[in-house]
Amino acid sequence: MRLQKILASVTAVAAVALATVTLSTPSSAGGDEALLNVACAKGDVTVTAVAPWHTNPAAPWKWTDGSKVSVDEHGAKFHGAACTGTVSAFICQGTEKCKGPIKVAVK
Repeated sequence: MRLQKILASVTAVAAVALATVTLSTPSSAGGDEALLNVACAKGDVTVTAVAPWHTNPAAPWKWTDGSKVSVDEHGAKFHGAACTGTVSAFICQGTEKCKGPIKVAVK
């Protein structure tokens, strides 16, 4: 009887722990694109984060159709031939909560 109670308690704790991890893990899909503003004119792309988020300059930003010019906490800049392709963006809120890569279309 005591062993059954212990096993039931362990199972309940494990289920709660699994649910907590699953529900709190940041995702790079499912609406994270709304946290970014992308502007493009003649192949010059600028990506900025919506406050309170900021761009993460330490992350490996990439654009499929152009090259990275610069990235700092205020934004990322790229240059290419046209306003096409996808940027892999990385953002943070403070120093602990970060997301990425967030795939966002360039238009």
